[in-house]
Amino acid sequence: MPFFSIVVPTYNRAHLIVPTLQSILNQNFTDFEVLIIDDGSTDDTEDVVEVNFPTQTQIHYIRKKNEERSIARNTGFTLSQGEYVVFFDSDDLMLPHYLTELEKAIIQYPTCNFFATKYQIDTQGVISLNEVATLAADFYDYTLLLKGNVFGTMVCVKKQNPDFQFFPPEFSMCEDWIFNMSNLKNDKIYLIDSVGITIINHENRSMANNEKAIKGRLKAMDFIKQKLTFSAQEIRQLKGYTYQFCAVHSYIDGNRVGALQFWLKTIFKLGLDISLLTLFVKIMIGKKWIKKLALRFINF
Repeated sequence: MPFFSIVVPTYNRAHLIVPTLQSILNQNFTDFEVLIIDDGSTDDTEDVVEVNFPTQTQIHYIRKKNEERSIARNTGFTLSQGEYVVFFDSDDLMLPHYLTELEKAIIQYPTCNFFATKYQIDTQGVISLNEVATLAADFYDYTLLLKGNVFGTMVCVKKQNPDFQFFPPEFSMCEDWIFNMSNLKNDKIYLIDSVGITIINHENRSMANNEKAIKGRLKAMDFIKQKLTFSAQEIRQLKGYTYQFCAVHSYIDGNRVGALQFWLKTIFKLGLDISLLTLFVKIMIGKKWIKKLALRFINF
């Protein structure tokens, strides 16, 4: 029985999956299996994996009909043989110490059911961090997720957990937020103070489609409100941060009217602060003009 099972759902990622798998195989900690759950790809993903990793017995390729990534992840969890299951996307990279850091935390906190490391974002070679980078190593619950899914999909879970909640099969957007919120409503996740993952920010990521991201976030928020119980203040936060998310994505999409409407909803729920004032100025100026002003400043 391997210590870790790494579940990698994929769909038409033949052009991206090789570096992901190589980064997994380059781990310092080697007691793991990899379950590639091919969710009915129509490209040559299977051939690419077979050609590039013909002798890798740790890799198990499972092909299934297309049912979206929630069911693909659930399938991988069910088929996994490891003591701990790591969910990992097929377009991101593991840093070599990732599994080692997880193992250290597991040994230190054997009763904990959920673990995560910090991560960095690679946008065309430019590395940045998100708000998780400022958090201390500690246990966190669902209240941290009222703003949104700061942990992403890449979490490690104990396989033998009777209260484990699967990914919602009816969702293919923000399903990771629902998953983490559902599991941490009555549990906690331990955040390791180490960057272990590089998220590759490319144009084909699901959140790159702003209109789809907005619809998905609103639908997920409604689902979470109906499924879980929150205080009145937590509901305000849940709605406010969702509207802020939608305002930002509307702005990025060039929809100034929609961005302003969501911005007004945001301040009604959260109040006004410097970040929301800054967003208001950006919305009023417009994305195109901000880009032009930035270029003029750079060339000045």
